[in-house]
Amino acid sequence: MDKRVNENGVTDMSILELKDTEPVREVGYIAEVSGNGVKAICNLKTLRDMSDAGDGEAEYSPGQIGSILKIKVSKGYLFVTVRDIKALRSDGQILNKVEMRLDYLGHGIRAPKTEKGMIFDRGVTDFPLPGQPIYPVSLDDIEGIFGDNDSNHFHLGHVFPQYITPASINIDALLGKHFSILGSTGTGKSCTVALLIRRIVERLPDAHIIMLDPHNEYETAFSDCAQHFDINNLRLPYWMMNFEEHVEMFIGAYNSKDRMIETDVLRRCLYEARVDNNENMSSELITVDTPIPYKLSYMLAFLDQEMGKLDNPESLTPYLRLKNKIDELRRDTRFGFMFSGMLVNDTLNSIIGNLLRFPVNNKPVSTIDLSGVPSEIVNVVVSVISRTVFDFAVWSRGNDARPILLVCEEAHRYVPTDNSTIFNSTRKAIERIAKEGRKYGVSMGLVSQRPAELSESALSQCGTIFAMRMNNERDQKFVSHIMPEGAEGSLNSLSSLQNREALAVGEGVEAPVRLLIDKLDKDHLPSSGSPSYSVDWQLGLEDHGFVNKTIETWRRAGQ
Repeated sequence: MDKRVNENGVTDMSILELKDTEPVREVGYIAEVSGNGVKAICNLKTLRDMSDAGDGEAEYSPGQIGSILKIKVSKGYLFVTVRDIKALRSDGQILNKVEMRLDYLGHGIRAPKTEKGMIFDRGVTDFPLPGQPIYPVSLDDIEGIFGDNDSNHFHLGHVFPQYITPASINIDALLGKHFSILGSTGTGKSCTVALLIRRIVERLPDAHIIMLDPHNEYETAFSDCAQHFDINNLRLPYWMMNFEEHVEMFIGAYNSKDRMIETDVLRRCLYEARVDNNENMSSELITVDTPIPYKLSYMLAFLDQEMGKLDNPESLTPYLRLKNKIDELRRDTRFGFMFSGMLVNDTLNSIIGNLLRFPVNNKPVSTIDLSGVPSEIVNVVVSVISRTVFDFAVWSRGNDARPILLVCEEAHRYVPTDNSTIFNSTRKAIERIAKEGRKYGVSMGLVSQRPAELSESALSQCGTIFAMRMNNERDQKFVSHIMPEGAEGSLNSLSSLQNREALAVGEGVEAPVRLLIDKLDKDHLPSSGSPSYSVDWQLGLEDHGFVNKTIETWRRAGQ
């Protein structure tokens, strides 16, 4: 039972101080009350004076969009945020009064004997009445709402508009119900991702975090606490694929009668290969999805055997197409990390241990560089990794299991809104984590610069959203649509946020809050900065072998 509440459910008044000393000056008074907010009439001169004063109760400027104000109710205060401000007129003349629309934030009661000095809860327990005065908030008020600093919280930035009070993020709430970081290019999205992961790792050094990095931005950001994987050291043997991924890899997405035949042939071929190469399991327990090694040479032999039974030359086409595709994948050095002959041994234990960081060995993060993965198979690679994370979590329940966080950069590439995407297995794997991952201890972080192109089914499962500046109206409307709670006033300011500013809404924060993200140390910045044209284009080329070296590196990329 909460120590603040006795056995009868009554709040323990010994820790509460209900008779707060009210500010000397009022901001205004309530003119109208509704279920989703209030309208207030405020004195314009008073707002200006308080904003200019910068001290006492007015340390948080009351006349800014997104500013927090408070209204005295029977027990404590009702906190509200400014949605918009409109000048009042009479006979065409602007009066010295303005009308403010205010959104409900939550209810707080002073509790000096508690760590935060306040007990704050979202929602409204006591609606105000017209005519009641409205007051500015103090730094103590803001710290009472957002200033948690225990082992289950970390500081990500500072609260708008003064940027003095640290903004705390609840780790269990953030990860337990997924999160997303959304914003246009250049707004500080990658730095926010890097800072958030780093702050989690600082609090929880034995975490298990996997980052899908399509542009190799995060190798430098986590050089001191991550195991980095690219096509040179990544090992994802083809036999780890389930049947659906085999179909996408070996057959593709074209629709025809031959594709149906190929799929059926591949199913029989794959099953026989898995059974033939297994000595430890009963054949009744093996399916086309069982992750046990098999040899591609056996599949080719099976195809030859089946073709020998056919009388009609036209019926050979599906078999020949499968054979050619398998030969092509075996020969192409770009696919060596999946189809090398050295990957036939049963190394699933070490593969999962390395990727999922079991044991951690002081490197709780895995950064997987997908920039070198051939575009033809990158979605299948993402599908294999995502599905493996989920499947391992499902089957490890009750066996000393540990939660896992999967962070997906450029998520709109892998879980797009468009259902006609060539690869469906990736979308299915990530959406399954979004919908069911919480039950099995798999958390997900989606990062995207184009939220309107990201699957609403996946994004709507994110309990916490960090929305940075968005200039595209379609993206703004989409984010507004999927926000887990009302924050209309703040959402209207998405296009005017500064770089490194974010609107945080959802389970991971005490209440919707606009915050300025802390700066990362120079050594921990992701390698996603824009080139300096004004400097680079004033410098001559010092190395005249630059072009030749680049071409040589380019040609050796597959080796």
